[in-house]
Amino acid sequence: MGESGSITLEGSFLIERAVGSGLEIEEIVCVPARESWCHSLGPGLGLEPKVLAEAEISALAGYPFHRGVLARARRPPAREAGDLVDEISRDSGQMGSTILAVPELADPENLGSCFRNAAALGCSCLLLGPNGPDPLSRRSLRVSMGASLSLPWARLEGPAGLAELDSKGFAVAACVLDPEALDVRGWARPSLLALAMGNEAYGLSSPWLEACELRLTLPMRGGVDSLNVATAAALFLFAISPDSRRASVKSR
Repeated sequence: MGESGSITLEGSFLIERAVGSGLEIEEIVCVPARESWCHSLGPGLGLEPKVLAEAEISALAGYPFHRGVLARARRPPAREAGDLVDEISRDSGQMGSTILAVPELADPENLGSCFRNAAALGCSCLLLGPNGPDPLSRRSLRVSMGASLSLPWARLEGPAGLAELDSKGFAVAACVLDPEALDVRGWARPSLLALAMGNEAYGLSSPWLEACELRLTLPMRGGVDSLNVATAAALFLFAISPDSRRASVKSR
């Protein structure tokens, strides 16, 4: 499993997410207790599961973390960042749209968490850098709970791609540790917004930071100078969401 051009799905939840996202399932293997579930996926898949003993499927997976079933799916075609942003801008209407850009993340689990948080908090897509973890790797998929199967994403070729979002109507804001930056909690967001989060260790490097027209920050207390990047992304996204603003008004 996991050949070039395919992705590996661990467990029934991810497999169901992949099927619901329209991915082509190429192979399913399972322990005997999960055979009936495999058949319940529907005859439309046209696949007969390969039934293996627990030890065999653990050896195939590489470790005993498979929840009794593994699948191989055809990797979806890559999206072009410009085309994806154009589509989002065109379809946003009066509701607006938020993009999360994470161009320098290095950890696949942090990337998976960013996908999960972005999906939960209403982002339209994620934009990644030219390098970095694969959102469809086993670790990213597992942590994202399948969000990277359903939430659109694309890779920017470099900082110029982030700066070009301005020409597509998006305000581009860097999330930074800077007391001079705008406090995100009281900031009136524009309808179309791209939030850029930096690397886990050093934040946004200068080329990516210079591609952003705005600087936003989240004030912290207790001598803490930073948060995990996925946690920070969730807080920024919640702070700028229309639902949180309405809830704040109602509570006054």
